[in-house]
Amino acid sequence: MNIPTYTENNFAFGPGILRIGVAGATPTVDVGAITEDGISIEITSEKRDISQGNPKLPVYSFTQAQGVNLSVTGIEWNFANFAHALGAGVHTTTSTEEHFAFGGDPLVTQLALQVEHAMAVTGDTLFVNIWKAVSNGGLTLPFTADEHSFEYGFKALRNGTDWAGASLAYTSQLMQIHRVIA
Repeated sequence: MNIPTYTENNFAFGPGILRIGVAGATPTVDVGAITEDGISIEITSEKRDISQGNPKLPVYSFTQAQGVNLSVTGIEWNFANFAHALGAGVHTTTSTEEHFAFGGDPLVTQLALQVEHAMAVTGDTLFVNIWKAVSNGGLTLPFTADEHSFEYGFKALRNGTDWAGASLAYTSQLMQIHRVIA
């Protein structure tokens, strides 16, 4: 009773893998371990209505702003991820030390982001490609009793080409979700 029609092949669960790279190229660097909450992608579309009559009734609606935000919570002390999360910073390593320094750089690093997620039922793989993105906030470094977790946020920027340099339609310049069928 009250059972909706569904397709088991569309079920998915589990976090996935987030890869980061330089804007303009396919991202290849795995951000590492993330919390069980996984990766969240927020796609927004703000509408503007045209109303007519008395009382005013909406007669037409169009999009005035669109956006894509990606958030993830990592659980590794990964200094390169800290620089990505802030959009700036200097990460250096030697054979005996690793350093992260921050402050004073007004430029924001542009990145490419890709989420890879294997679907449990079919073995299909979902990919989310964000062609160009920047940091969407700050970074908190916690010293807590539980595992330390680091929230990262990114927002998509308009990009005219994909990572292979192919032109993107004006309707596809923030991101793409595609599914590879097993």
